[in-house]
This record gives sequence, structure tokens and C-alpha cells, in this order.
Amino acid sequence: MPTLFKRLLVLPLLLIASLAYADPQRLQQLHEFRSEAFKASTYLLIDNNLYERVREPGNRETYNTALQQMDALLRQMNNPGDLRTLYNDFVKLVRELEAMPQGEEYYSLATVNRIMMAHGKLENAAAELYEAEVAGSPENLVALQRQSIETSRILLLYENNMFSSVGVYFLPAREGLFDELDIRISEGSAKLKQLMPEHTDTFARLDKQYSFIQPRLINHHADWVPTIAAFYLTKNTQTLDDLSREQANLAEASVSTN
Repeated sequence: MPTLFKRLLVLPLLLIASLAYADPQRLQQLHEFRSEAFKASTYLLIDNNLYERVREPGNRETYNTALQQMDALLRQMNNPGDLRTLYNDFVKLVRELEAMPQGEEYYSLATVNRIMMAHGKLENAAAELYEAEVAGSPENLVALQRQSIETSRILLLYENNMFSSVGVYFLPAREGLFDELDIRISEGSAKLKQLMPEHTDTFARLDKQYSFIQPRLINHHADWVPTIAAFYLTKNTQTLDDLSREQANLAEASVSTN
């Protein structure tokens, strides 16, 4: 009985410790690293898809800016886990693809597939580190971050489906994945409106932008609008990331004053 009593006392203490040591800024950095990795992969696929006759230089600029942001975040976090090695592998393959001469687009698809494999490994490793940090974090912060990632996932899945020879590696591939992600995004929006009623207008705007492109996502084999889909959904993820950064700052300030 004394041993059981001690265990019952330890559990609340462990919970209090997890709450005390939750680091909202660290969680936000890990989230933004994942978010930028999704953006880099998305715009790399747009830049290399075979449906576009003219390659827009802005796509390459966007994914390279995302890669730079990822590097900066790694430095801020002091290169946790295997992320630096996996990031370097990812960038090396991107540079290999960029170095291919024009006219070899079909041969480059094998390299695109390797890049998506590298992103999958990077995302899985970053997600594992993120989940290890999430305990004790503010619910609204985590909800914003999860909504951002789900939006990034459905966008990358959509862009990925333009390539019949490129696999899905950032999530287990299965039938009905578009519908699953769509449901999660809808549920995530409802949860955010409940948790943060002061931002109802913002979430309504995000819903409107998502609903505009949602039919194309669900009927993804009907017609491809890769650039339009990325335009609307990356606006959504940027807004969500800005809000989560704001909440992380508020959470950190609250811990500092207590």
C-alpha cells in the first residue's frame, strides 16, 4: 500500500513537471521547420511538373527560400536529432535535380522521387521530435500547428498526384487519404473556432479559401491547378503559422511572468 500511494503521488508531480518544462518556442521552431519543408517540396513539384510548358522562376525562388528558412531554424535549434543530416541529404538531391540540363525532364522524375523520399524521412524525424515536445503545450498553439500541417499535407498530396511515378512518403499511402485529410481540416477548423473565438473572422476567411480549392483536391484526377492550389493553401498555412508564432510568444511571456 505505501508503494502504491507513492506512485499515486508521483503521477501528478510528473504532470506538473511536463507543464513546467513545455517550451512553446522550441515547439514552434520544430513546427515551422516542418511547415517550410512541406513548402519546399510543394514548390519543387510545381517547378518540375510536366503539365507546365513554361517554368516560372518564382517557384524555384520559393522553394529555395524555404530551404534557407529550414537551415536557419536548424541553427536556432542547435541541429536536434538527425535533422541536419537528413536536411543535407534533401538539399543535395535538390541541387542534383537543378543541375540537370533542360530536355531531360522525364529522366529527372527518378530524382524527384528520391527527393520526395528524402522529404518523407525528414518529415517523419521532425514529427517525432515535435511529438516529444508537445506535452504540456497550450491547446490552441498545438491546434493551430496541427491545422497548418494537415493543410500542407493535403496540398503536397495533391501536387504529388501529378506524378504517376513519384510515391507518397510523408504519410502512409492508402485509399481515401484525400477524404481523411479533408475531414481532419474541417474538424480542425471547428476546434480552432471553439478555442479562439476572437479569431472567428480569420478562420472563416481560411475556410472560404480552402472551400474554393477543396473540390479540386477531392476530384484530383479531373483537372490540375497546381499553382492555384498552392497559392490559396500556402496563404492558409502562412496565416496559421503566424497565429501559432503569436501564441508561442504569449505562452513564453506567460511562463516568464509566473
